[in-house]
Amino acid sequence: MKINEIFFSIQGEGIYTGEKMLFIRTEYCNLRCSWCDTKYSFNEGYSMTIEEILNKIEYYRKNNNFNWLCITGGEPLLQKDLNGLIKKLYKKYKILLETSGSLNIKRFLPLYNLVYKDIDFKLPSSSMYNKFNYNNLRYLKKGDYIKFVINDENDFNTAIKEIENINIETQFIIQPVWDSNVGWLADKFMGYNIKNTRLMLQEHKYIYGNKRGV
Repeated sequence: MKINEIFFSIQGEGIYTGEKMLFIRTEYCNLRCSWCDTKYSFNEGYSMTIEEILNKIEYYRKNNNFNWLCITGGEPLLQKDLNGLIKKLYKKYKILLETSGSLNIKRFLPLYNLVYKDIDFKLPSSSMYNKFNYNNLRYLKKGDYIKFVINDENDFNTAIKEIENINIETQFIIQPVWDSNVGWLADKFMGYNIKNTRLMLQEHKYIYGNKRGV
């Protein structure tokens, strides 16, 4: 697998915010979002075998207490050994997979039912709108969620429309782009009755700032 970085931190996004997790960030992404905060993952990485990754996880376990792993990117689904890694890990850890939502999860991850899923839904300001693969709605289970990153009012209105058209029971997250004015978004959010939806910030950035390895 191509790995960009492995680090121990606090989950700062989505419904598992505040959980201690070991993050495994893979290299490369098939999308190029305008507001991406992990562009360094596109081409900075090194090859690791599954055994080397397992050894790294155990190294962190010696000094840290955690039950969660977060496999993120980039786009983890592009890693051909992802299934093999998950087979080795799912009995011992809870696994959160963060994916862009553009790739068919079942095709790229037949073991999709063994992980919890944070699926991004790209909105117009990302320049990647209409990339969402609606097949992924079939593979959601309890504990999974869809995240909408909001940069402006058009993004918000688009997110509301998409949520209203998604006819399944799942959790939705409205999240502002980092370092943007969130007051207007909170006001807009409170003016709507949106099913199963929370407004959440990127907690880790408020704790550590916008930097790598956190």
